Amino acid sequence: MVLDSIKSVFALMALIASGFYFAGKPWFGKQGMDFLSKFTVEATIPFYMFYNIYKDVGTRESLISLVSKLPVTFGLILLCLALAALMGVLLKVDGKRRYTFVAASGFPNVVFIGFPVIQALWGQGITSIGVIYYIASTLLFWTVGIWLLRKDGKSEAAREGSALAGLKKLASPPIIGMALGMAAVFFEIQVPDFVLKPLSMISQVTSPLALVFIGSVIRNMDLKTITLGRDLYAALAMRFVVVPAACVVFLNLVPVPKEMKEVFFMLSSMPAMAQMGIMARQYDSDYEFACTVITVTTLISMVTIPVFMLLMQQFAFFA
Repeated sequence: MVLDSIKSVFALMALIASGFYFAGKPWFGKQGMDFLSKFTVEATIPFYMFYNIYKDVGTRESLISLVSKLPVTFGLILLCLALAALMGVLLKVDGKRRYTFVAASGFPNVVFIGFPVIQALWGQGITSIGVIYYIASTLLFWTVGIWLLRKDGKSEAAREGSALAGLKKLASPPIIGMALGMAAVFFEIQVPDFVLKPLSMISQVTSPLALVFIGSVIRNMDLKTITLGRDLYAALAMRFVVVPAACVVFLNLVPVPKEMKEVFFMLSSMPAMAQMGIMARQYDSDYEFACTVITVTTLISMVTIPVFMLLMQQFAFFA
């Protein structure tokens, strides 16, 4: 199992490396990166969500069983946010970016890195478990996460609004694809093979495209703009030390299957959510700090992902 995991991680790294390489070509550049982002989010991921939920879950009973685990993922993410808020106070994170620090520490990159990782490590059938984490992460980000970013807003207009201000963003293509897949399973709708076949083909390219995109993002990062400091170190400690440790403790206290615990642990250990940088800028909070955390955690995750997987297996975190 350990050797298979190492091989899977190297496959992921190879795809990321290819994105890094081709992003330097004149015909790719920033336009290619923007195209990959939009095409992956708006075209392939919705089909990926629908197809994998429809095929992996299979029955109404299985769907209900999975959805019943939502309180676990909500509790896990809220615990990480609470710890980040506490650490922000204890470590005396700059008050002008403290709420951004909490969001960066509490919300991982599930779509572009999390899903490709768990699929590579556990295979196609694992997506349905990952979706349970994705639902909680998405709902909490567009409510609590947006509220946190608003709290750091420099202008009065940016700070106005409630925790529900981002709910309209929930009607995104990935969420719609996921909802349609769950509806098809719940109402036992038989999707014909001539529809499932192209969906299967599209879903198979989703993870590779997402990883190529990550490689192109790393290539286009301006590392000269990264400012190292106490607040950044605190965010790194939260994302790669405190959050994983808290996840191990929390998940060992809840009655869910071992494989589900492992998937939730790996997803929680991903780098900071990419969307956070965009929304931090929109709400006039410290988006430069947010983007720095996203950049550095993404780079470091190339090392931490295989390390966490090996540690989890070697030391049997979830016996």
